[in-house]
Amino acid sequence: MQSVPFEFVSQLASEFGAFECCWRESDLSFTGYVAECWFHQLPGPFCVKWSSVVGYQVRVRCFSQGSVRCFVASVPVTVPQGSIRLAGGQRGGRARVVFHPDSY
Repeated sequence: MQSVPFEFVSQLASEFGAFECCWRESDLSFTGYVAECWFHQLPGPFCVKWSSVVGYQVRVRCFSQGSVRCFVASVPVTVPQGSIRLAGGQRGGRARVVFHPDSY
């Protein structure tokens, strides 16, 4: 598997129309982290491009609240040294990304 920096994924996602991109820890990712790229529409072109470049699939989830619907693509990434601040100095502290549709 090829490790890709968060900054690269964030830039590519914005070129495909992502309105938000952040990273978080992930027990399912082979790197230990994923970029969460938020889109207003199903990010098919982004996912196809990403999969063809790095050779693995992207997980896409749909979130809806009332009339607001968004899609989030989770992409395995590496994060820059010094960007990680975990409580207790160990991996295993969990951070949650909470989506508030009213804030967009």
